[in-house]
Order: sequence, then structure tokens, then C-alpha cells
Amino acid sequence: MKSLFNKVALLSFLVLLFMVSCQDNILDTDIDPVDNNLPSLSSLTNVDGLTTFAKGIYDFIASEDVFETVGVEKESPMLFFTYGYHETMGDVMTMPWGNFGGRWINQTESITLDDASVITPPAGGPQPGEIAIRNTRAAGSDNALQYEWRDMYSIIVQSNTILEALDNLPADDVTKQAFNAWALWWRAYGYSRLGSMYEQGVINDSGLISNPTSAPSTEYASNNELITKSNAILDDLETLLNNVSDASAFDTRFSNFQLAYLKEKVNLSELLENINTLRVRNLVYNTKVADMTTADWNQVITLANNGVSANSSAFTIESETSFIDNNWLPGQVTGFWYFPSDRLIQDINTGDERLDRLFIQDADDGFPFPNPRGRGIQYGASYFWQESSPLVSSTAQEVTMYYAGTHEENQLFLAEAKVRTNDIEGGLAHLDAVRTLQESGLAATVGTGLTQDEALEEIRKERRLALLFRAVSFYDARRYGIASGSRTEAHVLDQNGVLNTNATINYGYLEYWPVPAFESDFNPPSSTPN
Repeated sequence: MKSLFNKVALLSFLVLLFMVSCQDNILDTDIDPVDNNLPSLSSLTNVDGLTTFAKGIYDFIASEDVFETVGVEKESPMLFFTYGYHETMGDVMTMPWGNFGGRWINQTESITLDDASVITPPAGGPQPGEIAIRNTRAAGSDNALQYEWRDMYSIIVQSNTILEALDNLPADDVTKQAFNAWALWWRAYGYSRLGSMYEQGVINDSGLISNPTSAPSTEYASNNELITKSNAILDDLETLLNNVSDASAFDTRFSNFQLAYLKEKVNLSELLENINTLRVRNLVYNTKVADMTTADWNQVITLANNGVSANSSAFTIESETSFIDNNWLPGQVTGFWYFPSDRLIQDINTGDERLDRLFIQDADDGFPFPNPRGRGIQYGASYFWQESSPLVSSTAQEVTMYYAGTHEENQLFLAEAKVRTNDIEGGLAHLDAVRTLQESGLAATVGTGLTQDEALEEIRKERRLALLFRAVSFYDARRYGIASGSRTEAHVLDQNGVLNTNATINYGYLEYWPVPAFESDFNPPSSTPN
């Protein structure tokens, strides 16, 4: 057996096989894919080959394989249940089903209803114990810890390989800078997500050229060090971009690494904006609100002022029938995989037009839907998803999902940072801008005399709705201390479908996940990572 790092090498070689194969029907032959006909890394010594390899990053972060015609690859669940884990732990969605371990990821510790009765899960125990039970290789697909780890280290190895290939690439400086920037961005993104989700991980600076078997480092680093690594890479990327001699040529080459059908592609100036918003993410999402200093919030303002200025500047993915094939949240939630949390619905202000635009409450469809299949009242839902909305669609290119920072997220960072540094009106202006952009129909908050606490509460609620499906709600719940603790005055359907409006939910969730057994069984983590 091999660790997930070794599987990354196999996936990347399969991508190479697709790139350099000269046989039109190679999959119809009897050739064993593991023989001397496997390609060498020579395909990475020309611009076209390396461009295809660079685009292969999407193979690890989209729902369907870009190169699915080449052998058996594991589809990335990132935009489906990996994002789903984040959103259910953030309690903007619920999932009562055991597939891929989803039910246990949002299994609460207990719920105290309005009448003071305490309800515990009818099966199993609190989330940390259920995660530990399933963090084995024997659990297979039910081990939820494996997916984000595998996919992020996959893009890191792919990026490292691109960087190693540049030494022997016959290309001009701007072309090499574009390749370098693409690789550095995804490396920084990978370490950001790993450090924001796992207790510890490894720093891997080698690619398939220097390390063909992708043997992992055995020296573990703490999640804080993974975030430090991400920030260091972002510094290198910023320096590179500030020294590009021909921005137009850079943009042309950089756009070639992004999927051709995307309506919007990131260019050099927009990449600089993404760097700043990812820096804000690294700081805010990995620091408890109580531990953020005035200097921290001022740093957020400085960075976010130069962050993602429009969603057309963000890293996106769109549905496209031959690629995504609806195997992502916008195409799956209406299949009853996930329900809108009653706590999300509770946080939507009266008169917000997004409530009816995104959600529906229809008794003919079984809603309210309490205690699904007797699995626990924490999974119940009063509303369901609209069949077609800005979030949900089965039509190609009707909706967009995002990989890193977005305009609304950046605006809400500014809103929170300004309010917490006592510029309440300045912060509310950013909040109002988000609500206007998403056509909420709500009146402006600027000039209404909100206190600091009232303004922060509006921003908290807005983040839950405006950033839905963007997989940041768990980060928020963690930094607020809710994920590992409790939420009071919560809306919860009891088993009879009665909506309690003053319940207390004791979540008791892990704040960071342990190393998945698919890695730790072969590469034991440290009890004291660096």
C-alpha cells in the first residue's frame, strides 16, 4: 500500500500519458498501463506539453476528471462533498446521509429545546468520536478526512513539477514567468486550505522530476506553519508579478492555463488582487476573533483594499455538461443531498428577497421535513432549494462556483475590519454594497445608527447568506468559537415538526482535523510538529 502522496504520482503520470500518447486508440489495446510504454517527463520540455500539464491542476479540484479518458482516476469531490463538509460544519446546510461520512461530520453533541428537554443523537456520539471511528483505511470512502488532503497535495505536487520543468523549458522569460505564477498560486492555495483544515501536514517542495515516486516528507509541520508557507509563497508570487516586463504577453499565456470555456479568466492585475484576499483569509480564518488585535484588523483593511475587486477577477468554475456534469453542489442539492439549515434561514432578515429567490417551503414536497429518517433533529429543515436560482441550476454555465476569495467575501472582510476598528459607518457601506450586488432588496444600514455589536451581527448574518456554497462558513463558526461550542436562541425543528425558536445547539466539533489514516498509516504524524 502507498500513502496518498504516492497516488498523486500515479495521477500525474496518467495526465502525462494523455499528453504524449501517439496512439489514437491506446485504451482499446492490450497494453498494460504500467510498462515501458509509460511516457517520460520529456513531454514537459516544450511549452505545449507543459501548458496541458498546467491545466491538469483542474483535474484535482473539479468534480469530473479533465483527463477521464485516460485510465481510472479518482474524481475530486471538492465542489461537492468537500465543500459540503465545510458548509454543514458551518451549519448553513445539513446532511443526514452517511454517504462519504457526511452525516457524522455534522453530528451535534446535543440540542436543548425550548421546553428544556435535551436531545442527543439517536445513533453514534459527538462528531469528534465519529470522525475518529472512521479515520481508518478500512472505512474507505466514508473517511471524510482523506479528500481535501489528497486533492490539495495533488495540486502541490503538480505545481512543484511545473516549477522543476522550467529549468529545461525552451521559452522566453515572460512565458516562464506565467508558468511560474500559475504554479506558485496553486501551491499557496493548497497550503492555505491544508493549514486551515488540518492540525498538521508536511511541506513538500519536490515534484515528479526530482521525486518521481512522490515520496512524502516525514517531517510534519503545524497548521500554523502551513499557513506561514502559504504566505511565503504569496510573497514570492507578488515579487514575480511586480517584475513582469510584458503584462499583455503574460496575460495571454496565463489565460491558456485556465479552462477555455470559462467566461472570465484571471489576469496579472487580478492575480495580485487574489494574493491579497488569500492573505486575509490566511489571517482571519485561522485566528479566533477574540485573539485578533487592532493591528491585525488594520492589516486586513490594507490588504482587502487591494483585494478581489469583482467576481470576474476571482478563480471560478462553471457548469459544463461534458466536464462538471452537475456533480457539484449547484446540481446536487436539489437531489436531497443537503438541506438549508434552519439556522441559515433564521439569519435572513425580514424582507430580504434572496429568501424566496433561493429557497422554497412547499408542503407538497414534504417541507418542513423534521428528523429525516429518524437520524436526528439537527438535520431537519423547514425549507428546500429553489430548482433554479443564482445558486442552483442543472443548466450549463448558469451558475458559478469559486476556489478562493470573491468580491463579496473581500467586501465583508472590509466591513468587519472597519467596524471592529470603530469605523462603523465605513464598514456598513461595504455591507450595503454586498446586499445591493446580490439584489437583496434590503434598505441601507448606513445612517441607521447601528451600534458596533448590531453592525457586527448584521455582518455575521450576511456572511452566512452571501457566501453560501463558497465553503467559508465553518471557518467563521470556528473563529467565533461556535463550532467547538454552542449556539443559543437557535431555530430547530423537533421530531414532530414544531419549530423551536429558543433552542441551544451544542456542536462540539473539531476545530482542525487530524491527518487522514490513508497518510498516517504509512507516514506517522508527529506528536509535536515543528
